[in-house]
Amino acid sequence: MKTILFATDQPFWRRENGAQQRTWSIVQFLFGHGFELRFFFLVAMTPADVVICREHGLQIELFDPRSVRTRDRIAVGVSGLLPKIRRCFRHDSRETSDEFLILESYHWPLASMQFRSLVESMCPDYVFSVYIVWAHLLNAFPERRRCFRAMVDTHDLLHLRQQEFNQRQQAHWIEISRDEEAAALRKFDLILATQADEAATIRDMVPDRDVIVVGYCPGAESIGNPSVVVDTGRDRDRIRFGFIASENAANVDGIRWFLEECWGDVHRASGAELVIAGTVGDAIRRGQLDDWAGVRCVGRLDRIDDFYNEIDVAINPVRFGSGIKIKSIEALYYGKPLIAHSHNTRGLPQRVIDAMLIEDDSTRFARACLRLSGDEDLRREISERCDRVRQMELSPESVYRDLLEWLRADCVGSP
Repeated sequence: MKTILFATDQPFWRRENGAQQRTWSIVQFLFGHGFELRFFFLVAMTPADVVICREHGLQIELFDPRSVRTRDRIAVGVSGLLPKIRRCFRHDSRETSDEFLILESYHWPLASMQFRSLVESMCPDYVFSVYIVWAHLLNAFPERRRCFRAMVDTHDLLHLRQQEFNQRQQAHWIEISRDEEAAALRKFDLILATQADEAATIRDMVPDRDVIVVGYCPGAESIGNPSVVVDTGRDRDRIRFGFIASENAANVDGIRWFLEECWGDVHRASGAELVIAGTVGDAIRRGQLDDWAGVRCVGRLDRIDDFYNEIDVAINPVRFGSGIKIKSIEALYYGKPLIAHSHNTRGLPQRVIDAMLIEDDSTRFARACLRLSGDEDLRREISERCDRVRQMELSPESVYRDLLEWLRADCVGSP
């Protein structure tokens, strides 16, 4: 059995945002294919986190500066390091943090020392970094003398994502240049891109590294048996639209645009409801929720299935950002007709795009909502189309094929 040591500061088991959902699905897929997984977790865990990890059998090695020898702590100036760590512990979400970060912000010498000790004691076959920010952990292991192969899931091309946010006058969680990102990527043997165009850019940045496209498969822990109920709203008095997202600038911008430009017309003409789930609802609650009739913010949900089984039509009005379009993929996976801004088709297979209604103009977006709210046959037809797309494009065998092939080729046989 081959062992993979993950390095991350993302509490992916919470599945509260797209990045966490993506990592959770990859983890479940690797578990299902016989890999032993360990996790070097670099920020604090809550008591609830400990319980959840125990329930799911996740073996967590928590970053603990006290585990490093006293003389080493003194050598790196622990008095200056610990305040930085405490500040990072206080931020649950990169997108909502007010603190300015650069790659150097993640260079924690004590973490590097503990990581080196973990690798020396565990002898993992692979190291898997969630985001490039932990690339510096590999500095203790010169490439030619490594006992493991190093992988990174990029999630986003961060320098391009930062540019998009800056163009919208929105803060981005990290300031990073193309050259800085390329230097970090060069530390890895395998780079996971979320979509084909990002993979092409990465190959230009680091032409001597293996790059594969790994998409997203919702519900990987229930492979072959997703908890999906195709409900077109026949037994409801009102059709329910839904949007689920974390509280980052792109998501908040998108749902505010929909509420301000589209929702009034949709609700007045159809009497429909809008269910907003996830922490994006916190930002909406801080706004003028009373002005938007028919809107219900439900906050965080324990199960993503609960959200999709409650709604009839999904919307994705996000207008900027990078990375894989998780909200679009999830809606189609769960058999829900989806109305989306064209931004949310970037990097998706054509069959997936063909199953969506795409509108960028607010008037046309609202009309698409009204069209679906008044036509049950159309909703059911699109739901059936979604099911075919799920089987062809969103199966774990399709999504994770290249990753598994790379691992098997590297292992010279299955794990």
